[in-house]
Amino acid sequence: MNDSDGSKAAMSPEEQKVYQAKQKHRAAIMAGLLFFLVVLFYFITFVKINSSVS
Repeated sequence: MNDSDGSKAAMSPEEQKVYQAKQKHRAAIMAGLLFFLVVLFYFITFVKINSSVS
């Protein structure tokens, strides 16, 4: 069944803080991975352009 029917109890403030901390951690990891991919694609492009110029 689906939890969107409103039968789920609200989280306590402590549970909400833990949940938000996990969300922030996941967001930081995703931002780091995205940054890594951008840098990787930049360097791959840089190397390919330099190898074709030579």
